[in-house]
Amino acid sequence: MEDAVEPVRNAIEAVPPEAWPFIELLFNFTLAFAVAWRGWTGFVVWRRSASNLTSIRGASANPKAEPDFLSVDKKARREAIEKGEAFEKEMQRRDRDEALSARKAARNKETMLGRIGRLISFGMDLFSIATMISGTLFQVSIMGRYWEQYSATERLTAVIQNHPIGVSVTVAVILYNIVTYVMNRSREA
Repeated sequence: MEDAVEPVRNAIEAVPPEAWPFIELLFNFTLAFAVAWRGWTGFVVWRRSASNLTSIRGASANPKAEPDFLSVDKKARREAIEKGEAFEKEMQRRDRDEALSARKAARNKETMLGRIGRLISFGMDLFSIATMISGTLFQVSIMGRYWEQYSATERLTAVIQNHPIGVSVTVAVILYNIVTYVMNRSREA
């Protein structure tokens, strides 16, 4: 017995120490694969027995077996077709009703939330432009100069010239809200 163990011991001692981490990794991978394979096989056997399935090797041929489709039950077939058509009509009606109610709910929800959002946005736009204009026109240091040099139209022109990006963005948002408000009103009427 000791003579059979000696060549194995010599082979193990001949393996360089740098290779042992790789060998251990491969051993662990092989062990994990074997456990998973064994568990999967056990699951398949358990599932087959739970489903009362016969393996291919255990099945036997029945020479007297005939498929069911060789003899057609016309009455049952006609009844099944009628049930299927009735079911199909019911499903189409239900789908139409659901789509209609979903559109109504979305329209009502969008209208209410959309109106509130547009109203808030429009109010904030007006507030922003009013704040910008008043802040620009009524600054203490330049207020006297504006009142002496410019009329109301010229003051507005000066604001537009000094802040073209802010004014254009504000005007675009206001116009967009007005257009969407008018379009929604015409669609609701």
